[in-house]
Amino acid sequence: MKSTLIALLMMLGAPLAQAEDASGHWKGRIANSLDVFLAVGKTPHGQWEGTLSVPQQGAKFKVEQLAVSEERIEFKLAALNAGFTARWSEGDKAWVGTWSQGGQGTSLNLQRVEATAAKPKRPQIDAIAARAASYTSSDVSFANPVDGHTLSGTLSVPRGMGPFPAVVLVHGSGPLDRDEKVFEHKPFLVLADHLNRQGIAVLRYDKRGVGKSGGVYKGATSMDFAADAEAAVGFLRGRPDTGSIGIVGHSEGGLIAPIVASRDPKLAFVVMLAGPGVRGELLMVEQLALGAKANGMPDAMVAKEREVNRTLLAALAAEPQLDKAGDKARQALGALEAKGMLPAGSAGARVQPFATPWFHAFLRHEPGPVLQSLRQPVLALNGERDLQVPSQMDLAAIRMALKDNPRAVVKELPGLNHLFQSAPTGAGSEYYTIEETFAPAALDTVSSWILATVQ
Repeated sequence: MKSTLIALLMMLGAPLAQAEDASGHWKGRIANSLDVFLAVGKTPHGQWEGTLSVPQQGAKFKVEQLAVSEERIEFKLAALNAGFTARWSEGDKAWVGTWSQGGQGTSLNLQRVEATAAKPKRPQIDAIAARAASYTSSDVSFANPVDGHTLSGTLSVPRGMGPFPAVVLVHGSGPLDRDEKVFEHKPFLVLADHLNRQGIAVLRYDKRGVGKSGGVYKGATSMDFAADAEAAVGFLRGRPDTGSIGIVGHSEGGLIAPIVASRDPKLAFVVMLAGPGVRGELLMVEQLALGAKANGMPDAMVAKEREVNRTLLAALAAEPQLDKAGDKARQALGALEAKGMLPAGSAGARVQPFATPWFHAFLRHEPGPVLQSLRQPVLALNGERDLQVPSQMDLAAIRMALKDNPRAVVKELPGLNHLFQSAPTGAGSEYYTIEETFAPAALDTVSSWILATVQ
């Protein structure tokens, strides 16, 4: 009896096992820079399931091999060659563990957050939703007679007596919708709202194969997207409430806008927002190097990557036929493998992302001759901290190409990144964390120039 009592007292005095219900929403940070959100719950059949989001990269994954207990949680992500293993720490009120990827590991602690924690603040977008609009917005559609598909978009027109100056907004690269939604920002929504309130009508549309637009996105090149932009201009010309019509293009759209203007002398003006002014091959070498440096890559490794990318992209751009271009690029990188600059057998993987119709056409495109042919007024803007279309390289080339155009304005906007946000460094990892969608100074620069030009 005495021994039983002693055993019971020992059990009562022992610390209870730490336990936590894993259901809910969790947040952590990898390498002190990358926020990750994990949502965990059970299916109606009682099975655990989870979703991992990395908003700064615009990525979302359903986790695999999820195992959950009151003290432990772990899962895999085969597509990333990654996984996470952690134990519950009552003292930290967190799952304390390790994120492993590609054979390397780093600490990752997940703490409970509200379900809304992953939703970022976007004050400019919230303000548009909150105030009464001074313009009308309607869903419209128009046909691309070249490729035979129909594009869908939004036409927003100031209230009052027209006709109004009007613009077509042309997106950057990627399968973007009419708002150019990226990292939970809607740059084209903010830009359209601003222009509308200044008395300018705006047409913005979903890219082909995106949202409500027909056509096929995969395999399309900038020339195909230029045909879509031309169809948008044609749609505006058929309306009685629009007057002078121009194009505002962002990034790839800033490459497309001059192409359309060079083929359409009646187009009233062009606005290039971080539009490329140099050959795509040269731009990509610089973009990749600056991005790597911003992500913390040592200078010596950045220099090595620059040389590899210069070789790769030059080989792709030199060959006019895509299938042969890929072969030549693999041969060129094979020579670097032989020199020990690349791991053996890695050439194919390096070539694959760039051996596509879009990239091949982009790498070979020369913006200079197109810009030289323009007789319309042109406004070319770059952010000082743009790491995707570097301002110094880009604007110098654009100035040279437009030197004989007396109605061209080329300007660098201080402190802004590729999305025209006020940015600390311009790194792509900041796009999501910055609350501002479009710097007011940039908005004012665009609208005031358009109004001065059409008047």
